[in-house]
Amino acid sequence: MFEEPVRRRGMASLTPLIDVVFLLLIFFMLTTSFLQTQSLSVVTPAPSADDLPKDARVVEIWLLGNGTLAIDGKPVERATLTEALNAAIGERKDLTVTILAEKGSRTQALVAAVEAARQSGAKSVGTARVEKIAR
Repeated sequence: MFEEPVRRRGMASLTPLIDVVFLLLIFFMLTTSFLQTQSLSVVTPAPSADDLPKDARVVEIWLLGNGTLAIDGKPVERATLTEALNAAIGERKDLTVTILAEKGSRTQALVAAVEAARQSGAKSVGTARVEKIAR
């Protein structure tokens, strides 16, 4: 008497799946970070006394672990580092500037010392890491 209706199998919509894929794509695009690296060329270790000409002089910049700076043992402020280095170098631009970094010294102080040495016109700049600077 009564016939049962024929059920048709419906197809699932792909729209929600596509929405989820696009949301995941946007999420990964926004959370990905791209690093830009910068390089700093530093000559290490400092030249030894045998490598230097006999008439050459070495100016030492000390980077102390407590954050202070000194040129040939005389304390200087970071703001006046370039002027103090210019005074230490004087007219001789063939001098070697050696930067001695104590254990625990800050990288920013090293960068400031290298920049000051370059601005002062030093012939060469060398760095060395030491456990403790003998004062």
